Amino acid sequence: MASFAPPKADIATAEKWYEASTTVDGPFRDLLENYSHVPTDDVVKHVVDTRNRAWAVHPYPCLGQFRFLELNLSQRGDLYNRLLKELKTQPGSRFLDIGCCLGQDIRKLVYDGAPASSVAGAELNGAFIDLGYDLFRDRDSTAGQMVIVSANILESPTGPSSPLHSLVGQFSAVQLGMLLHLFTWEEQITAFENTLVLLRGQPGDRIFGQATGHLDGTPTASVGSRATFKHNAESFARLVAAAQEATGTRWRIVTAELDNGLSVFDGKRTWDDPRTRRLVFEIERE
Repeated sequence: MASFAPPKADIATAEKWYEASTTVDGPFRDLLENYSHVPTDDVVKHVVDTRNRAWAVHPYPCLGQFRFLELNLSQRGDLYNRLLKELKTQPGSRFLDIGCCLGQDIRKLVYDGAPASSVAGAELNGAFIDLGYDLFRDRDSTAGQMVIVSANILESPTGPSSPLHSLVGQFSAVQLGMLLHLFTWEEQITAFENTLVLLRGQPGDRIFGQATGHLDGTPTASVGSRATFKHNAESFARLVAAAQEATGTRWRIVTAELDNGLSVFDGKRTWDDPRTRRLVFEIERE
């Protein structure tokens, strides 16, 4: 499998999802003030400055619109509460966030009481990992405990040179965060296969996440030779079925639904197909 590098949007398009500043309230401000010990008056500047550095690395919409401030995993109610309880009380339970970007979801878990050794992250671009340490000011405090590696989920974790090699078979839960829509159908199956290798291989293992979805469940316009795929609930079910066949495993779809995340109806996605929605999913191994 060739290495994956997401294409950058052209400057004119990217400017449509760039916001110069933001407010920082609620759980994210609490995280920065009480986990990262950023002074109250410095929080907004600290966030904007770090975002601007991340934007220079790659102009993703989630960076341009400060959507990483939403702490999406912790907004998933019962799922988040179950995950947090497992990490705090069940020895051997571990969580991996694939596509962790600045690592905001794993920091929230640690702040809420999960042992730092029970969470890990993987991010394609190592620059985002470094920026996450700068944003949360925990490079020294989590050294040797929280594992965050630069890795490509489309490359097999089992190879001895893979950054994920030491993590094979370690996890009870994996998040695929805002990734699937960047991949073709075939690449999504490869991502599933490689994620499976990182899980313990036991009933109850879980894969969950979010992705840009589409009401029709459809391939997008080609990017070079790649036509990526945005799901609705029905196409996601077909993907799970195809992944099951490819891996010889069985999975139960707990949740697969489209919602109005991604700023769909607040006038901020003027560049996008109006049938775009957010796919939220959770599957569990039988």
